[in-house]
Amino acid sequence: MPPLPPALQLPTNFQQIIRARQITNQQQRLQVIQGTNASGVTAIARITNFTAQPARPPSFPVSTLANRPLPVVAQPLPLVADADVKEYTAKPGETNAQFTFTLTNPSTNAVTINDVRASCSCTVAKLPSRPWVLEPGTNGQVHVTVDLRGKRGQLTKLVYVYGATGTKTLTVKVNIPNVPPGAMADRAKNIQIATADRQAVFKNDCAQCHAEPAIGKNGEALYLAACANCHDSEHRASMVPNLHALNHPTDREHWKNWVSHGKAGTLMPAFAKAEGGPLADEQINSLVDYLVEHIPSRPAAAPAAPASKLPASE
Repeated sequence: MPPLPPALQLPTNFQQIIRARQITNQQQRLQVIQGTNASGVTAIARITNFTAQPARPPSFPVSTLANRPLPVVAQPLPLVADADVKEYTAKPGETNAQFTFTLTNPSTNAVTINDVRASCSCTVAKLPSRPWVLEPGTNGQVHVTVDLRGKRGQLTKLVYVYGATGTKTLTVKVNIPNVPPGAMADRAKNIQIATADRQAVFKNDCAQCHAEPAIGKNGEALYLAACANCHDSEHRASMVPNLHALNHPTDREHWKNWVSHGKAGTLMPAFAKAEGGPLADEQINSLVDYLVEHIPSRPAAAPAAPASKLPASE
């Protein structure tokens, strides 16, 4: 028998050859972009296997800039203050600072002010009315009160005046002195004197803080001048009660008796002139009106139950 032919040998780069042929077939689908045909003439190539697709709308909403509203920019009110910033240095023992701003409307149009607010709850600002209309060429006042209780150093508070067409910002600054070390020793000595004679607060040097500030005042102003310096003080003596946190009911009769006659065995003096105090009857009545309105009565604290009455633990 004749010998068999040798076995067919495939090239090792067979896959590369197949891939090259596929690329060649794809290239044949396109005409040459720039080249020469058989006649040697340059031809312009065109893609022959491309099908144009209709444009699709975007899948997200498109808004034109022309339809967008322009941002509203707050404009300052056309008001002129006697001073945009006011500063005050508090005296030792003062519990509040008062400021008054005079606002003038120099424009030719009326300015309507709807509200006034402060940057902190310890600061209260008041308008003459709400709304408050300032006619051209007229002026009016904004009153600001800053509560200084429990504060030290410099306070800076902002007051915002809101109008129909914009805002105006006012600033108040209060410098509160620190209590010198020796003052606490003097205070302890004064407490000892008052313990021996509760009317001593209206005599000698003590009268400068406890009697003279009350002259000619009524209502809230009288409370701040004659009562708050002790009862609302940050360094209130332990035997001086916080009137806003009493644990017993109060009424008009309670306050009048307490203010007029004081309380024996405590530091509370008698404020009535008939008992050596600085207040006239009309002042006492106005102070009682303020206390009844601003310090609500609290129910008496429930007595603690005896141990024998407590329920047994499970």
